[in-house]
Amino acid sequence: MSRFIDIPGNPVPAGAQAVTFTAHDGAKLRGAFFPAETPRGTVVLMAGWSEFIEKYFETVEDLRARNLNVAMMDWRGQGLSDRESAPRSKWCDFFSILTGDLRDFTERHVKPRFSGPYILMTHSMGGMPGLMLLTSDYPAFERAVLCAPMTRLFPEPRNRITGIAAALASTVGFARKPVMQKEDHADRFEGNIFTSDAARHQRFRELRIAAPEAANEAPSYGWVRAAIEASNAIHAPGALSQVETPVLIISAGDEQQIDGGDHAQIAAANPNISLKTIPGALHEIMMERDDIRAEYFAAFDAFIAPILR
Repeated sequence: MSRFIDIPGNPVPAGAQAVTFTAHDGAKLRGAFFPAETPRGTVVLMAGWSEFIEKYFETVEDLRARNLNVAMMDWRGQGLSDRESAPRSKWCDFFSILTGDLRDFTERHVKPRFSGPYILMTHSMGGMPGLMLLTSDYPAFERAVLCAPMTRLFPEPRNRITGIAAALASTVGFARKPVMQKEDHADRFEGNIFTSDAARHQRFRELRIAAPEAANEAPSYGWVRAAIEASNAIHAPGALSQVETPVLIISAGDEQQIDGGDHAQIAAANPNISLKTIPGALHEIMMERDDIRAEYFAAFDAFIAPILR
């Protein structure tokens, strides 16, 4: 039976259920379901790199206060989901696998529990498989909100050079080796590039201390190669023209973790994709100060209002 990581400053939302389910290839993944009292729809909320379900309990409560059910899943390779299937495959086609996991989770586990309309909400890395799923003409989601999506790791030409280096390292047997990382911004608040809110930063630090098995260290060379290959695919001519679901990208005005400047290029590729930039926000917009979070949810509310029951 699956479990939640429970710490004093981050109580498990009332009525929450944690489950373990089997993915299409046999991997064991962790999901969680948070029912609203009088639901008007359902949000499938997917976290970013090295994050896990419990980090988003506050956001879950924000959504349930809007009478929205919430369903979450720990991506394979992080949280309390399977840790071996991706490294064992040397991370080949990793983001395609994540895309399949998201579709499978929505079809086999979210829809039987919760009614629509269905809204996809992602953060950072979660935006890549989310966007890839939307390019496949997947019809389940009526709206998608991508918070600081990782559509490109670095500005060019650094992105291209990093991709070549990661591919070479993976080819010679270093796909599972972690890349060099100067510091972990999740551990120290001063100078971090994730959030300007000290309390929310500390809360995630305490979650990582309480459950170190759910945390990640630096990404591997194979992961970096897979991320850049997936990014190249969505930037290919015409790749985004198939997106029919209305998408809102909410970008951090003070982004330093990924290439936030790429969001304008993504939005320009399809009239169904719009862009909202929040000045002064760091990468983890949903973990930012109250005023920044309020601006995020104001944009979210306006965007989903037309589809709610």
